[in-house]
Amino acid sequence: MTEQFSVSDRTVLVTGAGGGIGSAIVNAFRAGGANVVATDANLESLRQTLVGLPHGNGVLPMAMDVSREEDVARVLEEIGKRFGRLDVLVNNAGVKSAQPLLSGAADKIERTIQINSVAILRCSKLAIERFMTTKGGRIVNVGSSLSSQGAVFNYQAGGADYCLSKAIVHDITKLLAYECAPLKINVNAIAPGIIDTPMHGRPREETEARHSGRIPLGRVGLPNDIAGLAVFLASPAASYMTGQIVHVNGGMLMNG
Repeated sequence: MTEQFSVSDRTVLVTGAGGGIGSAIVNAFRAGGANVVATDANLESLRQTLVGLPHGNGVLPMAMDVSREEDVARVLEEIGKRFGRLDVLVNNAGVKSAQPLLSGAADKIERTIQINSVAILRCSKLAIERFMTTKGGRIVNVGSSLSSQGAVFNYQAGGADYCLSKAIVHDITKLLAYECAPLKINVNAIAPGIIDTPMHGRPREETEARHSGRIPLGRVGLPNDIAGLAVFLASPAASYMTGQIVHVNGGMLMNG
Protein backbone atom coordinates (compact mmCIF):
# COMPACT_ATOMS: atom_id res chain seq x y z
CA MET A 1 0.00 0.00 0.00
CA THR A 2 1.43 3.41 -0.95
CA GLU A 3 1.92 6.02 1.75
CA GLN A 4 -0.84 8.16 0.25
CA PHE A 5 -3.43 5.50 1.09
CA SER A 6 -1.81 4.16 4.27
CA VAL A 7 -3.44 3.99 7.69
CA SER A 8 -0.55 2.07 9.22
CA ASP A 9 0.02 2.75 12.92
CA ARG A 10 -3.01 5.03 13.18
CA THR A 11 -5.27 4.43 16.15
CA VAL A 12 -8.89 3.88 15.12
CA LEU A 13 -12.07 3.54 17.18
CA VAL A 14 -15.01 1.81 15.47
CA THR A 15 -18.42 1.81 17.17
CA GLY A 16 -21.06 -0.82 16.43
CA ALA A 17 -18.26 -3.18 15.43
CA GLY A 18 -20.23 -6.36 16.05
CA GLY A 19 -22.45 -5.84 12.99
CA GLY A 20 -21.83 -6.53 9.33
CA ILE A 21 -20.59 -3.09 8.23
CA GLY A 22 -18.81 -2.40 11.51
CA SER A 23 -16.86 -5.67 11.51
CA ALA A 24 -15.86 -5.17 7.87
CA ILE A 25 -14.54 -1.70 8.71
CA VAL A 26 -12.58 -3.12 11.65
CA ASN A 27 -11.09 -5.81 9.43
CA ALA A 28 -10.12 -3.32 6.71
CA PHE A 29 -8.34 -0.96 9.09
CA ARG A 30 -6.54 -3.81 10.79
CA ALA A 31 -5.47 -5.19 7.40
CA GLY A 32 -4.00 -1.75 6.71
CA GLY A 33 -1.86 -1.90 9.84
CA ALA A 34 -3.93 0.34 12.11
CA ASN A 35 -4.36 -0.07 15.86
CA VAL A 36 -8.07 -0.81 16.10
CA VAL A 37 -10.38 -0.52 19.10
CA ALA A 38 -13.71 -2.20 18.33
CA THR A 39 -16.72 -1.44 20.50
CA ASP A 40 -20.23 -2.79 20.74
CA ALA A 41 -22.96 -2.91 23.34
CA ASN A 42 -22.74 -6.73 23.29
CA LEU A 43 -19.13 -7.57 24.15
CA GLU A 44 -19.48 -11.34 23.89
CA SER A 45 -21.03 -11.14 20.43
CA LEU A 46 -18.30 -8.71 19.39
CA ARG A 47 -15.56 -11.11 20.53
CA GLN A 48 -17.13 -13.93 18.55
CA THR A 49 -17.30 -11.71 15.47
CA LEU A 50 -13.64 -10.73 15.75
CA VAL A 51 -12.56 -14.37 15.91
CA GLY A 52 -14.07 -14.92 12.48
CA LEU A 53 -12.35 -11.96 10.82
CA PRO A 54 -9.27 -12.61 8.66
CA HIS A 55 -7.49 -9.72 10.39
CA GLY A 56 -9.31 -9.78 13.73
CA ASN A 57 -6.21 -10.75 15.66
CA GLY A 58 -4.82 -7.81 17.63
CA VAL A 59 -8.08 -5.83 17.65
CA LEU A 60 -8.99 -4.54 21.12
CA PRO A 61 -12.67 -5.30 21.87
CA MET A 62 -14.51 -3.20 24.43
CA ALA A 63 -18.11 -2.95 25.59
CA MET A 64 -19.64 0.46 24.94
CA ASP A 65 -23.19 1.75 24.84
CA VAL A 66 -22.93 4.88 22.68
CA SER A 67 -25.98 6.36 24.40
CA ARG A 68 -24.12 6.46 27.74
CA GLU A 69 -21.53 9.22 28.09
CA GLU A 70 -19.77 7.37 30.90
CA ASP A 71 -19.25 4.38 28.61
CA VAL A 72 -17.72 6.53 25.88
CA ALA A 73 -15.47 8.32 28.38
CA ARG A 74 -14.29 4.99 29.80
CA VAL A 75 -13.31 3.69 26.36
CA LEU A 76 -11.48 6.90 25.47
CA GLU A 77 -9.62 6.72 28.77
CA GLU A 78 -8.45 3.21 27.93
CA ILE A 79 -7.38 4.30 24.45
CA GLY A 80 -5.31 7.03 26.04
CA LYS A 81 -3.60 4.55 28.35
CA ARG A 82 -2.91 1.97 25.65
CA PHE A 83 -2.08 4.08 22.62
CA GLY A 84 -1.72 7.67 23.78
CA ARG A 85 -3.78 9.01 20.91
CA LEU A 86 -6.85 8.55 18.72
CA ASP A 87 -6.46 9.41 15.06
CA VAL A 88 -9.74 8.16 13.56
CA LEU A 89 -13.26 7.81 14.93
CA VAL A 90 -15.75 5.77 12.92
CA ASN A 91 -19.29 6.37 14.18
CA ASN A 92 -21.02 3.27 12.87
CA ALA A 93 -23.28 2.17 15.75
CA GLY A 94 -26.97 2.25 14.97
CA VAL A 95 -30.30 0.51 15.36
CA LYS A 96 -33.03 -0.24 12.84
CA SER A 97 -36.55 0.87 13.67
CA ALA A 98 -39.92 1.07 12.01
CA GLN A 99 -41.91 3.78 13.80
CA PRO A 100 -44.12 6.32 12.00
CA LEU A 101 -43.77 9.84 13.36
CA LEU A 102 -47.44 10.53 14.04
CA SER A 103 -48.58 7.24 15.55
CA GLY A 104 -45.27 5.66 16.59
CA ALA A 105 -44.24 4.93 20.16
CA ALA A 106 -42.51 8.01 21.54
CA ASP A 107 -39.99 6.03 23.59
CA LYS A 108 -38.92 3.98 20.56
CA ILE A 109 -38.56 7.06 18.37
CA GLU A 110 -36.49 8.73 21.09
CA ARG A 111 -34.23 5.68 21.38
CA THR A 112 -33.64 5.61 17.62
CA ILE A 113 -32.67 9.28 17.56
CA GLN A 114 -30.47 8.93 20.64
CA ILE A 115 -28.46 5.97 19.31
CA ASN A 116 -28.36 6.81 15.60
CA SER A 117 -27.91 10.58 15.82
CA VAL A 118 -27.23 12.11 19.22
CA ALA A 119 -24.61 9.48 20.05
CA ILE A 120 -22.58 10.51 17.00
CA LEU A 121 -22.35 14.05 18.31
CA ARG A 122 -21.56 12.76 21.81
CA CYS A 123 -18.77 10.42 20.69
CA SER A 124 -17.33 13.02 18.35
CA LYS A 125 -17.26 15.81 20.95
CA LEU A 126 -15.58 13.63 23.56
CA ALA A 127 -13.02 12.28 21.08
CA ILE A 128 -12.24 15.79 19.83
CA GLU A 129 -11.85 17.18 23.35
CA ARG A 130 -9.63 14.32 24.48
CA PHE A 131 -7.44 13.68 21.44
CA MET A 132 -8.02 15.83 18.36
CA THR A 133 -8.11 19.48 19.47
CA THR A 134 -4.35 19.96 19.09
CA LYS A 135 -3.35 17.11 16.76
CA GLY A 136 -6.25 16.92 14.30
CA GLY A 137 -7.85 13.71 13.11
CA ARG A 138 -10.55 12.11 11.04
CA ILE A 139 -14.18 11.38 11.83
CA VAL A 140 -16.21 9.09 9.59
CA ASN A 141 -19.95 8.80 10.21
CA VAL A 142 -22.22 6.14 8.75
CA GLY A 143 -25.48 7.58 7.48
CA SER A 144 -27.81 6.11 4.88
CA SER A 145 -28.15 6.80 1.19
CA LEU A 146 -31.82 5.99 0.73
CA SER A 147 -33.15 6.39 4.24
CA SER A 148 -31.98 9.99 4.39
CA GLN A 149 -34.36 10.57 1.46
CA GLY A 150 -37.09 8.93 3.56
CA ALA A 151 -40.22 10.45 2.07
CA VAL A 152 -39.24 9.28 -1.41
CA PHE A 153 -37.64 5.92 -0.69
CA ASN A 154 -39.65 4.69 2.27
CA TYR A 155 -40.40 1.40 0.47
CA GLN A 156 -37.08 0.08 1.82
CA ALA A 157 -35.88 2.61 4.33
CA GLY A 158 -37.54 1.34 7.49
CA GLY A 159 -39.61 3.58 9.72
CA ALA A 160 -39.84 7.33 9.60
CA ASP A 161 -37.84 7.55 12.83
CA TYR A 162 -34.94 5.66 11.22
CA CYS A 163 -35.09 7.88 8.13
CA LEU A 164 -35.08 10.99 10.30
CA SER A 165 -32.17 9.75 12.39
CA LYS A 166 -30.00 9.17 9.31
CA ALA A 167 -30.88 12.55 7.81
CA ILE A 168 -29.70 14.09 11.09
CA VAL A 169 -26.41 12.17 10.78
CA HIS A 170 -25.77 13.87 7.44
CA ASP A 171 -26.44 17.32 8.88
CA ILE A 172 -24.28 16.64 11.95
CA THR A 173 -21.48 15.65 9.57
CA LYS A 174 -21.62 18.94 7.68
CA LEU A 175 -21.95 21.11 10.77
CA LEU A 176 -19.09 19.35 12.56
CA ALA A 177 -16.93 19.56 9.45
CA TYR A 178 -17.36 23.34 9.41
CA GLU A 179 -16.57 23.78 13.09
CA CYS A 180 -13.69 21.27 13.04
CA ALA A 181 -11.90 22.62 9.97
CA PRO A 182 -9.74 25.09 11.94
CA LEU A 183 -8.67 22.16 14.16
CA LYS A 184 -7.50 20.14 11.14
CA ILE A 185 -10.18 17.53 11.74
CA ASN A 186 -11.84 16.17 8.60
CA VAL A 187 -15.43 15.00 9.07
CA ASN A 188 -17.18 13.00 6.36
CA ALA A 189 -20.00 10.49 6.12
CA ILE A 190 -20.58 7.30 4.19
CA ALA A 191 -24.16 6.82 3.04
CA PRO A 192 -24.70 3.13 2.28
CA GLY A 193 -27.52 1.95 0.08
CA ILE A 194 -28.97 -1.53 0.51
CA ILE A 195 -26.22 -3.60 2.11
CA ASP A 196 -26.56 -7.28 2.90
CA THR A 197 -26.12 -7.39 6.68
CA PRO A 198 -27.80 -9.25 9.56
CA MET A 199 -29.80 -6.07 10.25
CA HIS A 200 -32.08 -7.01 7.36
CA GLY A 201 -33.00 -10.24 9.11
CA ARG A 202 -33.39 -12.20 5.87
CA PRO A 203 -31.22 -14.35 3.59
CA ARG A 204 -29.17 -12.51 0.97
CA GLU A 205 -31.09 -14.22 -1.83
CA GLU A 206 -34.30 -12.68 -0.57
CA THR A 207 -32.70 -9.25 -0.30
CA GLU A 208 -31.35 -9.59 -3.85
CA ALA A 209 -34.73 -10.67 -5.19
CA ARG A 210 -36.47 -7.78 -3.49
CA HIS A 211 -34.10 -4.97 -4.45
CA SER A 212 -31.54 -5.81 -7.15
CA GLY A 213 -33.91 -4.95 -10.00
CA ARG A 214 -33.94 -1.32 -8.81
CA ILE A 215 -30.14 -1.07 -8.64
CA PRO A 216 -28.23 -0.16 -11.84
CA LEU A 217 -25.23 -2.29 -10.84
CA GLY A 218 -27.59 -5.23 -10.47
CA ARG A 219 -26.82 -6.36 -6.93
CA VAL A 220 -27.16 -5.31 -3.32
CA GLY A 221 -24.03 -4.13 -1.56
CA LEU A 222 -21.72 -6.02 0.75
CA PRO A 223 -20.08 -4.71 3.95
CA ASN A 224 -16.70 -4.66 2.21
CA ASP A 225 -18.13 -2.18 -0.30
CA ILE A 226 -18.33 0.26 2.61
CA ALA A 227 -15.16 -0.69 4.49
CA GLY A 228 -12.73 0.38 1.77
CA LEU A 229 -14.23 3.85 1.63
CA ALA A 230 -13.91 4.23 5.41
CA VAL A 231 -10.19 3.47 5.16
CA PHE A 232 -9.80 5.88 2.25
CA LEU A 233 -11.48 8.71 4.19
CA ALA A 234 -9.01 8.14 7.04
CA SER A 235 -5.97 8.11 4.74
CA PRO A 236 -3.77 10.99 3.53
CA ALA A 237 -5.43 10.63 0.11
CA ALA A 238 -8.61 12.20 1.52
CA SER A 239 -6.89 15.13 3.25
CA TYR A 240 -8.82 17.70 1.17
CA MET A 241 -12.23 16.11 1.77
CA THR A 242 -14.48 17.32 4.56
CA GLY A 243 -18.21 17.81 5.02
CA GLN A 244 -18.98 15.30 2.29
CA ILE A 245 -21.72 12.65 2.22
CA VAL A 246 -20.38 9.88 -0.02
CA HIS A 247 -23.16 7.66 -1.38
CA VAL A 248 -22.43 3.97 -1.95
CA ASN A 249 -25.59 2.41 -3.36
CA GLY A 250 -24.87 0.80 -6.73
CA GLY A 251 -26.43 3.76 -8.52
CA MET A 252 -29.84 3.37 -6.90
CA LEU A 253 -29.69 7.03 -5.92
CA MET A 254 -27.51 9.42 -7.91
CA ASN A 255 -26.79 12.79 -6.28
CA GLY A 256 -24.80 15.69 -7.64
